[in-house]
Amino acid sequence: MVHGSIMDEVSGQIPPDLVKKYGDAALFTAYGCVLLEKQNSKSYTYSARNLKTGRTAILCRRKNQITTSGVADMAEKIRCSPVSGKGVLEVDMPHGENLMRETLSNILLHIFEDILPRHGYALREKQKELAAHILEALGHRLVSLSEAEVGTGKTHAYLIAAALAKRGRINDFWLGSQYPRQSYAESAHRPVVISTSGIALQNAIVKDYIPEISRILMEHGIIRTPLSCVVRKGKEHYLCRKNLETYLADADTPTMALLAPLSRESASIDLGAAEGLTPYIRRRIGVSGRCDRNCPHYNNCPYLRHMKLAQSGACDFQVCNHNYFLADVLHRAKGQRPLIPHYQAVIIDEAHKFPDAARQMYGVELSSFAVPEITGDILDFTFQPGTDVKGIQDLSLALYGRYKRLFMGFAESIAQAEAEDEAERFAVTLDGQTAAHFRTIRHLCGELLLALERKPVLDKYIGRCSQILWELERIQERASIFECHGGLVYWLEKPGAPANADNVDELLLCAIPKRLDKLLYRDLWSKGIPAVLTSGTLSAVGDFSHIRRVTGLQLLPPSRLVETSKPSPFHHYENKLIYISEKVPFPNYKDKQYIAALADESERLIRASHGHAALLFTSYRVMDMVFGLLSGRNMSFPLFRLDRGGAGAIERFRKSGNGVLFASGALWEGIDLPGDILSLLIIAKLPFPVPDPISKYERTLYADMTEYKNAVIVPEMLMKLKQGDGRLIRTETDTGVVGLLDSRLWEDGAYRDRVLAALPLCQITSDIAAVERFIAAKKPPTYFSGGR
Repeated sequence: MVHGSIMDEVSGQIPPDLVKKYGDAALFTAYGCVLLEKQNSKSYTYSARNLKTGRTAILCRRKNQITTSGVADMAEKIRCSPVSGKGVLEVDMPHGENLMRETLSNILLHIFEDILPRHGYALREKQKELAAHILEALGHRLVSLSEAEVGTGKTHAYLIAAALAKRGRINDFWLGSQYPRQSYAESAHRPVVISTSGIALQNAIVKDYIPEISRILMEHGIIRTPLSCVVRKGKEHYLCRKNLETYLADADTPTMALLAPLSRESASIDLGAAEGLTPYIRRRIGVSGRCDRNCPHYNNCPYLRHMKLAQSGACDFQVCNHNYFLADVLHRAKGQRPLIPHYQAVIIDEAHKFPDAARQMYGVELSSFAVPEITGDILDFTFQPGTDVKGIQDLSLALYGRYKRLFMGFAESIAQAEAEDEAERFAVTLDGQTAAHFRTIRHLCGELLLALERKPVLDKYIGRCSQILWELERIQERASIFECHGGLVYWLEKPGAPANADNVDELLLCAIPKRLDKLLYRDLWSKGIPAVLTSGTLSAVGDFSHIRRVTGLQLLPPSRLVETSKPSPFHHYENKLIYISEKVPFPNYKDKQYIAALADESERLIRASHGHAALLFTSYRVMDMVFGLLSGRNMSFPLFRLDRGGAGAIERFRKSGNGVLFASGALWEGIDLPGDILSLLIIAKLPFPVPDPISKYERTLYADMTEYKNAVIVPEMLMKLKQGDGRLIRTETDTGVVGLLDSRLWEDGAYRDRVLAALPLCQITSDIAAVERFIAAKKPPTYFSGGR
């Protein structure tokens, strides 16, 4: 018999009635159970019996009798057993799964109705309903589309539901017969994956939401130990000590000063926290290739320590972005080692961006910069004596020449298309000539790989040489895919401003599989893992058909897919006014009268709202033209323009008090501007998707243009419009005006009814004077003097 306090949950003093009943077979009590020992001819059998229900479960059979050192392990087996009376949630579950289900639901209600309000959180009925829906979906191993508009509090809802699911081991109780049953211990220790799109949300979840929820749940006895989490990123986001030393060996003084903080032993290995690093430097000093024991830092590598913790599965939550999560899905589909430990559920937040992430991860791309960078580095290498340096350099230059001819042809093919429109994706033709280029590129990559595989360079170049080998393998693989492109939709992109020494724009040749929906179903949804896809915009007026189609969820059996849509709890009808212009003609950026009318109407609205405004465009070209006109009109409000990558303009706008922000792209979603700083949001044009090679292929899947427009074009427009509209009212006290300047929303407009049905119910006007009266009634006196 075990005596003494071994751990808080274990009682070493066996009650007299148990001693009388079980004798020496009763060793100790833990989690509402007594541990019983039975000796057989060659082994010992240990079982747990629930003291209230009498239910018994065999825990293990051992050759040797347990000692004091084995108590903690045996107590953990009791905790994870199906008869555990007080598991991590510290609640009695004497009648199995029905009571477990009821208990968890009651605990969830208790958290939202009683506990959170004690800590300053308002009770939100829709948030509570959302959390209950998610808990049910996770427990029944379903896939849920959970739309939660701004203000619902979806992050708290899914984190608390997932914490109960994780710590309550609900999957052990609610498994359907069609899925393999996990062991109790296995399920209890599997994490929940949280996949997001933005870094800001990941940081908030890890640094704010989870620690705060953990503190509250522990304070009220819901959990015994803190909730834990780890952020997962691709290895290129982490510092490699060896690559850093190699790069510093040839770095100039300013670069050495820039990288000096990373050389400290206490420095974070997360390159996301480092400032001033160019993409090129990040690639050179980040982890690349495979870590091996020949590395001098192998036994004391902070990156390997981080990965050991992350891969252990010891954390409750694994937080990553969509691309990393999908990379893990692809690894599993290919039979490769998973990037994330086996998990029991996944929460996909910002799920409206998940299809784009899937296109990236299931697609392939080739950058026009990839081979030039490799060639430049190879020409700078110093090789070991006896190496055929000229042969290696000639191969590299031949690869560079062929690669350059390929992309010069692509650049010429899109020059006219770029001049005509601001497309993000440009059509390109892959024919016999390009196939020959890809074949030669694949062949040259293979020869160069053979020449460099023994790393015939001086030691200080070995790190970069290893990275080049990895990059050449990727280029070779992708060239072979583009060489045989029959099952692909392909296009060209220009991702940003000039970024190399020759001042040449980067081009990306991109492609995705034509039936991406089938691949997602095969690799992800068909596996039986419970999943929740959540966002403020997943449906078009409550219809989830579009998101189901693009993600492959429509291939799931109907019994495995559930949906819910929770409206915003904010008082939009009282706090928001929609202004629909009847003065701006049909959108056409080539029409000077349209641009002039757009500028005039915007000016009237800005003056009516006394600044505090943002103009949201679908085209940078139109934005520039309207900005140019309004800049010359001597308005008393500072004007800011949010160009591509110009996040600094947002901060200057915040500080201005009554400024006017011109934006496209980034401002449509993900940027939070609460309070009076943003009191007027002008949407210049309905955000219909721009035709591109992907939409051209999708069109072929439908019988006619009308069917395609109703199934794809209009739902995509409405979802993006809802994202843009959601920038205005961010808190319960926010007030403001949304100005819609698209003629298709006039009284007899083709899209008026569908747009107004998609947006929160609000007052509507076409009178500028009504805007002035609304602002005057809703804003404090400091607002009109530029106060913040």
